[in-house]
Amino acid sequence: MARITYLVLYLVLAFYCEFATAQSNLVQKGTGSLDASPEIQNRVIVSLDSFLNRIQQQRIDSTDVTGAAAKLSLSMFSAIKYRIWGADSNSLQTTQPTLLKLYPLQDSLYYCSLAFLTNGQVREILTILITFKAGRTAFAIPLNYFTRTWKLKRVGLTTYHYADHINLSRATLFDRKNRLMAKKLGLSPEKFDFYLCDNHQDILELLGFSYDSASAGNIDDGYGVDEGTIFSIRHNEDFSHDLFHYYSAKFRHNKRNSAADEGVAYSWGNPYYTDKQGAMITRHQLVAQLGDYLAHHPEASLLTLFEKNPMIFPSKAKVRSLLSSLICDDIERRAGANGIRELLDCGPGDENYFRVVGKLTGITTENFNQEMRELLVKG
Repeated sequence: MARITYLVLYLVLAFYCEFATAQSNLVQKGTGSLDASPEIQNRVIVSLDSFLNRIQQQRIDSTDVTGAAAKLSLSMFSAIKYRIWGADSNSLQTTQPTLLKLYPLQDSLYYCSLAFLTNGQVREILTILITFKAGRTAFAIPLNYFTRTWKLKRVGLTTYHYADHINLSRATLFDRKNRLMAKKLGLSPEKFDFYLCDNHQDILELLGFSYDSASAGNIDDGYGVDEGTIFSIRHNEDFSHDLFHYYSAKFRHNKRNSAADEGVAYSWGNPYYTDKQGAMITRHQLVAQLGDYLAHHPEASLLTLFEKNPMIFPSKAKVRSLLSSLICDDIERRAGANGIRELLDCGPGDENYFRVVGKLTGITTENFNQEMRELLVKG
């Protein structure tokens, strides 16, 4: 009898501790579909209250997440603090979480849709999967559930996940770049899971962001590398631009120099964005477009274009990055990968950039226009 009494007391205290961790009734019930018993509804609200408070306090860990993509789930949930509340420690009270949908998917697995409103305006709508198992509550992003019927294709070191089609030639190119970029930086190439999505909004859905006010209307961006996972740019199999940034961050000892990092990413990877047919925009295309721009603007200064970085291309590609990539090619011709590594590790700011560029190529701010026009001819 004493054992039963102690067990009851333990369960009551455990429930109270979880409830007390959360501020009372932070999560409100909306007018949407809550297809679960009142007991489950209350348990979900209490669990979400506690979870959101721990996210806001940066106290979540691996015990809070579940599923094959648990590490990515933890990364996404950790990012919620900054996507929704930023650095404001009081914003948890001013941003109202509202439970919109709740229904079972499988035994002890529930689909939960949670809206965050600030001053009556929807800021974010999250999709979270909640599991109640063996007295434990765990959370997951919906990635694996939403892609459970997708196909898999291993190309070199990368496993592609896709709903309908894959371009194997582009996937093979990405594998070659993965191995070569890592080798040039003295690193070991890594394995990745790569999800082919048509646009950025589809990516957000898989990551659990059904609506994100800051990203509304954005369709051109991919996402990654995050916990060994990549999400494509407009269904393109080549993510080498941001893969280079991933490896560069592992290689560097100093803070990032944006001109150097973007220049090498354009050179070794690609200019990031796709054309209307889904193919990666090439540097050759950008060089031709810059030539057209200069023909129509003969007074234009290439140094000013580099420093001010105006949007002169039909795409979102950057002229500063293009010019830097041509310089990086020149450095690699003269000094090999060692020269590129020296440039990447030069430290932040244009002064550090031109210090190394001048040393390795002779290009300075004084002769920039003349030297760059010669590099543009080389393409």
